[in-house]
Amino acid sequence: MFIIQMKGNIEFVFEMSLCYFIVTILFFSSSYGQEAPKVTPFSSLVKPVVGGKTSFTCQSLYGSPPLQVNWYKDGKEIGDSSFVRIKSHEDPSVLIIESVKSTHSGNYTCKISNRFGHDSYSTELIVEGSPNWIEKPTDIKSNYGETIKINCLVSGYPKPKVQWRRFKDSSWFNLPSDYISEYNIKQLGDDLIISNVNRDLNGRFGCSISNGIKPDLWAEFDVSIQVPAEFKEKNVAVSAKKGNLLELTCSADGDQPVTIKWFKDSTPIDKVDPSRYSITDAPNKEGTKSIMTVSSADVKDDGLYHCFAENSFGKDERKIRVTIIEPPPAPTNFAVQQVWSRTVSVSWSRPPESKTSILSYLIRYWKVSSTGVNDRLNEVNISSSLTLYFIKDLEPGSSYESTIIAINEVGLGVPSAKISFSTGEEEPTGAPVDLVVVSRGPTTARLAWRSPPKNTWNGKLIGFYVGYRLFDDYKTPHSFRTVYVGESNSSHHEFFLTSLLKGTKYSIIVKSYNSAGTGPESQEVTVETLAGDVPSSPRLFVSTATIDSITLGYSLPSNAANKQIQNLDLHFKEGDDSSWREMDFFVDSKEIGEYTLSALNPDTVYTVYLTASNENGVSDPSPIIKTRTSRSQRDNFANFGSIFDPAGNGQFGDYRDFVSILSIIIAVAIIIIVIVFAFVYVRKAQLEAETKPNFEFALASQTGTLALNKSIPNFGTERRFHDSDNTKPLMHGTMTLDHGNQYPVSYSNLPTESRHSKLVDPSHIYDFPR
Repeated sequence: MFIIQMKGNIEFVFEMSLCYFIVTILFFSSSYGQEAPKVTPFSSLVKPVVGGKTSFTCQSLYGSPPLQVNWYKDGKEIGDSSFVRIKSHEDPSVLIIESVKSTHSGNYTCKISNRFGHDSYSTELIVEGSPNWIEKPTDIKSNYGETIKINCLVSGYPKPKVQWRRFKDSSWFNLPSDYISEYNIKQLGDDLIISNVNRDLNGRFGCSISNGIKPDLWAEFDVSIQVPAEFKEKNVAVSAKKGNLLELTCSADGDQPVTIKWFKDSTPIDKVDPSRYSITDAPNKEGTKSIMTVSSADVKDDGLYHCFAENSFGKDERKIRVTIIEPPPAPTNFAVQQVWSRTVSVSWSRPPESKTSILSYLIRYWKVSSTGVNDRLNEVNISSSLTLYFIKDLEPGSSYESTIIAINEVGLGVPSAKISFSTGEEEPTGAPVDLVVVSRGPTTARLAWRSPPKNTWNGKLIGFYVGYRLFDDYKTPHSFRTVYVGESNSSHHEFFLTSLLKGTKYSIIVKSYNSAGTGPESQEVTVETLAGDVPSSPRLFVSTATIDSITLGYSLPSNAANKQIQNLDLHFKEGDDSSWREMDFFVDSKEIGEYTLSALNPDTVYTVYLTASNENGVSDPSPIIKTRTSRSQRDNFANFGSIFDPAGNGQFGDYRDFVSILSIIIAVAIIIIVIVFAFVYVRKAQLEAETKPNFEFALASQTGTLALNKSIPNFGTERRFHDSDNTKPLMHGTMTLDHGNQYPVSYSNLPTESRHSKLVDPSHIYDFPR
């Protein structure tokens, strides 16, 4: 049994071995002589010449038939044509070019294949000649923002160069070969690539091809960028003040025609209130600009507005949020907390909340002069977080007014209630100026000066201190007299300094003071009193007045000085004239005399006064007298003609009755005038007997020219401040010795020492020498 099984296994193994051997024999017998082809390298048979003939022969070194041969030029398969013939058998295959051209230049490839595989070989055919088109560029249309690629393919040897150009501003210019950042243009090989195109690229382009062999090639094409309707800004918020013009603008870019439609809260504007809204469209080269206006904005114009733009290439939407707001209300409780000389603290409460928050506050303040005229307006802008502020750099002793305004994004709100305050005073910082001192006698000097510049008062001037001392006594301080100015608004001041020593030289200064203290002193001026006495003031009265003349009587007091009088000066002026005229006449050693002014105008007021002179100077003026010349008969008849009419029906009989009545009236009037003049003269004589004559007579409510002491030299000071605009008035005349000069102010304002000067406080320390 084992032997039988063993025998069976051996037979099986034998049979399997025999099968494997037979399969191997069959495999080797079928594979022998069958393989993939191998192409033999080749080139053109002759050197290519334009117009000549050339050919390529392609065959395989080995390979099992059947074989298939294919020809390619620059990667593209070619076949028989009018210029190329292919003679193909199984092997070899011949490609013949009958008439060589430059366009035949390129890489030629022969590919041989069978069912076992394939092989190829390439060679380059170079033909010198002018360039030829392979692919010519054409017009291009592109959408906004896209990337375009432009081809300009040519053949030829040497290899042609491509130059891209653009037509702009009536001329062609070359595009750089690398990159133009302005238009995102770059050149890649012979291709022109433009990325993210926009409307600026619209226009004509061209490519120029040259390889050094004529003719060159040139092609032009148009680039059109189609721009859809678009808003650059999609969402915006607008606020407008109630009652003001509301103007909304939507500017859409895009190719025309671009249409824009308006909506308010999703409702077309023309259906909301057509009469309220005005819409204006203005197409331009960029697109269309649409403006919607409301002449007077109101709360009902609040809302969300839409404008939709559309053209053939697209559409877009823009949203405008409109808020109608009003300026903020006025801050409340605006008040002064504390006042110093140059600073004031003010406080306020915030106004009620409005649609928009308060951005800042504006404090306005201005100086108020005593005449009620406001000075320059000052403004200061402060943070909205503050409710207390210090206003600085104010002028001391000055009155101010102020108000505060809240500001929001609309602008200024309503001003608050106005407040008033006055800063504290400081000592004056300016000295009196233009001090002039003139000797008026052996014991009297007349001072005239101007107030310091008003911006240096630092308050209200109460008066001045007049200081004096002996000129050569430098160790002794000045003694002072007080000059009170009171409510006077005059900038010019005068004072008589009396009880001086005869023929003595003095040093004089003046300084101002207010409630805070005393200011700096003026420049020092010297004066020397006269060595002799001047005459006393003469007395003057009117004797008679006619139509064209006035007879004046005078009397001279009898004393030693008056006995030395050399001449009298009569000063007079007509009506409201500002200038005085002067008549000189000699004294004939009489204490009483008359002088007649003639050639005067009838019915005219004349003002006169008299002064006397001796070798020491001029006396004080006599009292001023005003008198009037008589009227002419014609004037009298004109005044009374309507009552006493001789042409009437005999109310008063005839003309002789009228003359009689008129004579009686004139006589009565003359008697009354004489009585009045006599009373005035007697009363004035009584007053003069009771009171020592003034050293200087007061020209009450008049300004005019009084002759000064002719024998006294000029004294004075220069200005202590610079008046660049020449706006500050000088004294009304200069205190010189000529007859034609004027006093600065009327004599009625001249303070005099003791009886003739009014002092603020008789016990003031400045009133007594130290």
